[in-house]
Amino acid sequence: MFEDRTEAGNLLAERLSSSEEAFDVVLAIPRGGVVVGRAVADSLCLPLYALVVKKVPTLGQPELAAGAIGPEGVFSGKKSSEIGKIVKERIEKFGQLKNLRGKKVVLVDDGIATGATVETAIKYLKKKKVGKIILAVPLAPKDFIDQIHREVDRIIVLKMPLEFQAVGEFYHYFPQVTDEEVLQLLQ
Repeated sequence: MFEDRTEAGNLLAERLSSSEEAFDVVLAIPRGGVVVGRAVADSLCLPLYALVVKKVPTLGQPELAAGAIGPEGVFSGKKSSEIGKIVKERIEKFGQLKNLRGKKVVLVDDGIATGATVETAIKYLKKKKVGKIILAVPLAPKDFIDQIHREVDRIIVLKMPLEFQAVGEFYHYFPQVTDEEVLQLLQ
């Protein structure tokens, strides 16, 4: 159990720094991933940017993703024009990513449930021809990690619970993160 997203980010940063590998940038999936990403970026003295990916919620279960859409229309699952509009608005608010070609990126979120947002983010990063993708998350299902490990250069995951309903159940303190908080963390 993590106290909060900042603690999870600090623990991820410890694991990343123990590898003595150099990274260029931390990319965090809003909103909760930006809190984790801020802790990682601060600890590793790296720039932090938001990689805006929005899950397409499952009808009747808004926390469960049926798919996700990211920048430039990259998506997994079902595409939704309404979700695409939200992604476009958030990119305008949080800023467009700089040139990522050849960069070693650390991709961070506050946890993985279905994997739709992370999968979409990885597709986008490959399209941008990044040098390396290091996926760093506090928790993720083992079956997803087994499935995605070929798509990234390295994975750091602190906990792989066999069963869980939601990412938030592994945090003592897991409030909703607002756009305003994300903007503050990115500055």
